[in-house]
Amino acid sequence: MIGAAFDQADCFAELICDGIHISAPVVRAAFRLFAGRIILISDSMRAAGKPDGTYTLGGLEVTVHGQYATLANGTLAGSVTPLYECMRTAVSMGIPLEDAVTAATITPCRSIGMDGQYGSLEPGKKAHLLLLDQQTLDIRQIIKGSVQLPLSALH
Repeated sequence: MIGAAFDQADCFAELICDGIHISAPVVRAAFRLFAGRIILISDSMRAAGKPDGTYTLGGLEVTVHGQYATLANGTLAGSVTPLYECMRTAVSMGIPLEDAVTAATITPCRSIGMDGQYGSLEPGKKAHLLLLDQQTLDIRQIIKGSVQLPLSALH
């Protein structure tokens, strides 16, 4: 399946870079193999950003402990990692910042034909921005359209 996807120039590959679903070597290999066609996704369930505890997903009980969301039998039940943190994790795995940001912004928009309206900073496009600390990649400011939001909006 990977070879067939690689051979199709219009095929995109989605990665859950939460540090749990796939390992760093696989992330690096995928970014090399599918250069410009990687889409970072989070697979987040509604417990993302919430404290440890018990939640439901599709009628099933899910236990969240740290970054893990599991069913009673220990099976992963999704992720509790927001997309922004998946982007940071990709960078921590050795993916260049520009490639990780591209995979979380313009590439997903391109894959669904929305890159003319979203995904990059250009005149006429809708803009939602996270301003980051250059060293730590911590979020310093959130701008949605023309409105500056408090950092508490992340939770």
